[in-house]
Amino acid sequence: MKSSGSKAGARRIATRADSRSPEVSVTAAPRGLKQAMIDAARAALLARRYHRGRLHVAVIGAAEMRRQHARWMDDDTPTDVLTFDLRDEPERGLVDGELLVCSTVARERARGYGGDWRAELLLYVVHGCMHLCGLDDHDPVEAARMHRLEDRVLKQLGWGEVYAAERRAERSRVGLTRRAEGRKKSTPPSNRKNRKKK
Repeated sequence: MKSSGSKAGARRIATRADSRSPEVSVTAAPRGLKQAMIDAARAALLARRYHRGRLHVAVIGAAEMRRQHARWMDDDTPTDVLTFDLRDEPERGLVDGELLVCSTVARERARGYGGDWRAELLLYVVHGCMHLCGLDDHDPVEAARMHRLEDRVLKQLGWGEVYAAERRAERSRVGLTRRAEGRKKSTPPSNRKNRKKK
């Protein structure tokens, strides 16, 4: 089924709650984002052909994420998303999971690259769903594939390419820094005056 690319058109496709789509619930969603989070999760799962099961998404702040990250990953820093696969045995097409997504991290990262924190938060939902579908971002090739798919899902929902935009902003900042350092490393201003003209 084709999407017009608009948020409204994509929402009709992604939120089609029937026997061929997973049940998605969200708690503590920021105002106005609950349905968008459900849409993003469902679209991500359906993109990987996960049509059955259930997923719960909980939005938490930095302090709670820090506690959960320490508890489950032995790292007491806040992170963007923690993914919990609750299935007894992996089964293709069946999801049973929970995502913890951090609104504080989304706001900070989006501010850092000039993006929309809401889109960043939706990226975390889609990213967690990709993990539940068996994708892993520790391998560079699979990570690239995973991030392209995440952006495709978000673009279809009308949010644009969030991951790619963040990377472009990061590369731009690095490039500006390198160009500035390159100018500093060229002829120092004090030596420019002493150069002889030919």
